[in-house]
Amino acid sequence: MNGLDLSPLGILSVLLQVLIILFSLSVHESAHAWTADKLGDPTARMLGRITLNPLPHMDILGTLILPLAMALMGGPIFGWAKPVPVISRNFKHIRRDEALVGIAGPISNLLLCAAATVALGIWMAATSPATLSAQLQTPYTGPWWVLRLAFLNLVLAAFNLIPIPPLDGSWVLSALLPFGVHRFYEEIRRFGPFLLLLLFFTPILSIILTPMLTIMEGVMIDIPLRLLSAALGG
Repeated sequence: MNGLDLSPLGILSVLLQVLIILFSLSVHESAHAWTADKLGDPTARMLGRITLNPLPHMDILGTLILPLAMALMGGPIFGWAKPVPVISRNFKHIRRDEALVGIAGPISNLLLCAAATVALGIWMAATSPATLSAQLQTPYTGPWWVLRLAFLNLVLAAFNLIPIPPLDGSWVLSALLPFGVHRFYEEIRRFGPFLLLLLFFTPILSIILTPMLTIMEGVMIDIPLRLLSAALGG
């Protein structure tokens, strides 16, 4: 925690961080809605959830209050949006299609991270590896914000891939389990919120996310930029 910063630059930083998470969550939820619609369930589309407008996706606590409070306190921001409604009986292959709808959200965040990495690579090529490196370490520069966008989307992807209901990874795991085990797994879905609380209030979440993020950050951000830097002679 860096403490509350009410300077004009601090307030602008808070607003930009909230906008980043609003945009990232909107992309995530739109991906769920779009995939469900393509697989035969128009529910989310009819409710206006295939949109980058954050208002239809907004959960007041998870999408606005929590990210704003975390940004004001100088910590890393996080949040969630309203779940996209899905009527599984509209799917032709229920377990498979539920998994595809679930994985669409994290994939959209990984694509945003990849786009941000490409933008950083273009900036490196247009300036120099040394210039980009310096700007990435200087708060509030353009590349610094792009890196934050990339890393936030990695966090959203990694967290949602945890196979605990109702997170997206639970639908993927459910589709992969043998039928008997699948039915048992579905029985514990109603206990998902309590399991999530256990994650948040114990070191378990950090134990799970830290290696995931280390690998994902290396593959999605560090290695591509290092290879480009070497190619440019940086």
